[in-house]
Amino acid sequence: MATASHECVEHYGVMPCSTSLGGNVALLVIYGYMLLTAAQLLSAGSELLLTVLSPGIIGGLVLPILGALPDALLILVSGLGASQAEAQTEVLVGMGLLAGSSVMLLTALWGSCLIFGRCDLENGVAKDRRLTPANRFSLFGTGVTTDPETKWLSWIMMATLLPYMVAQLPQLLGLTTGGSLAVATAGVISVVGLIVYCTYQLVAPWIQERRISWAKHKYRLHILHKLHYFMHSNNWGPLFGEGDTNLERVFDYFDTDKDEMLTREELKGLIVGLGIQNQRKVPSEHEVGLWIKEFDTDKKDGRITKNEFYKGMGTWMTSVKRTNGSGTSLDFISSDTDRYLLTLQEDEDDEDGDKESKPLPTRTQIITRAVLYLIAGAAIAAIFSDPLVDAIGGFSKASGIPPFFIAFIATPLATNSSEAISSILFARGKRKRNISMTYSQIYGAVTMNNTLCLSIFLAIVHFRGLLWDFSAEITVILFSTLVMGGVAAARTTFPLWMAFIGIALYPISIGLVAFLDYVCGWH
Repeated sequence: MATASHECVEHYGVMPCSTSLGGNVALLVIYGYMLLTAAQLLSAGSELLLTVLSPGIIGGLVLPILGALPDALLILVSGLGASQAEAQTEVLVGMGLLAGSSVMLLTALWGSCLIFGRCDLENGVAKDRRLTPANRFSLFGTGVTTDPETKWLSWIMMATLLPYMVAQLPQLLGLTTGGSLAVATAGVISVVGLIVYCTYQLVAPWIQERRISWAKHKYRLHILHKLHYFMHSNNWGPLFGEGDTNLERVFDYFDTDKDEMLTREELKGLIVGLGIQNQRKVPSEHEVGLWIKEFDTDKKDGRITKNEFYKGMGTWMTSVKRTNGSGTSLDFISSDTDRYLLTLQEDEDDEDGDKESKPLPTRTQIITRAVLYLIAGAAIAAIFSDPLVDAIGGFSKASGIPPFFIAFIATPLATNSSEAISSILFARGKRKRNISMTYSQIYGAVTMNNTLCLSIFLAIVHFRGLLWDFSAEITVILFSTLVMGGVAAARTTFPLWMAFIGIALYPISIGLVAFLDYVCGWH
């Protein structure tokens, strides 16, 4: 850790440090980028697991914790200063991250998703995928509508504010003793809240089912991408052409006995031929069975007729286009997981000059890759959290800006920007399902901040004997969460004008902390 004499020590003997303003700016960018990479790997690994796993311990407990891991590690190392005095100063980084992450998600990101996801409002309800030119910028005529489950999540989020209030209670009552007991009690409450929240996801896994539904959508997108490439390579015209002529060519190509039905063996040929399955391995009976279950609508003989093939592919096309809101184009691949599923070995192709379509990985390959992503993400977060905290401290000393404000603004950009971009792109689908999922993710992330991350922070304060001196910071967390949570809990439709209120709350929150700290003298 950096010493109080403005000297710096290289982390692990190799990672650079600095005492100058410019040097610490560079380190903030470098170490922040590494934390961003860790968050992206954890997110990609989580999504990949959800493509092959059902809701349960993985989806309800492991993945939510992994999603909050970068923030949790930063908070942990912020309180591990060599001396108690150093820890008291550096723990402000942890509090800044805790407050900044929640406030950014509930204000700037919440409002941005509303702007990009808005549709026409009719009788107080947003109409999916309809945004007429006349209403495009209407503050009251456009907006979004979420489902009741999303509204319920906002109540859960606000309930997890209780530990903050308990920890702050002695100062609210003007007591000079009992601070340590209040912090310990708040820590126990936050841990109990984490257990209850994860248990809720296990017994009522509708949140995980939403994520799995989105993962299945990505799989369908991959199949259509492969089919589109296959047709293009054979000069059969575009996938999204008029009529079924182009699809008929695909069907006839793999219908080797010309009986206008795809048998299980012919379906295996289609899966291998399109590059959906590893070309050196015959598809499993399980995977073939999933295709038959999806397409064989009459459920009679386990074979797919030509009409069933047309209808099934048509349903997939409609689902993909509606969810992405991107017309008939396939150029809407946005997330790391999309890119992985669609172009797993694209880099190798480019090096070899081979543009041939590549196969979708098997279930085992997906799980293996997901685990490697998660391990790599966790390792990177663990390695670079401490150097980032010291870089924030160094920048604070060189610039005179309190570390809380640096952490409040900078660290959420590193740990949350990837998910923020994915949320905005998903909201652009302009559907109730999309915006409900997006806001569910936001409320869920804040809930994890208020339980997992807060419990770690409270444990550091308690066991290191630090002074609870965060009245202004706690106030801004309560303010933003209660305002935005109250809005979300009171209604399911949000007109466009609310987006600008939400976004404005972000700079207001920063100004509120500064006002309470430096004008009112709150500590």
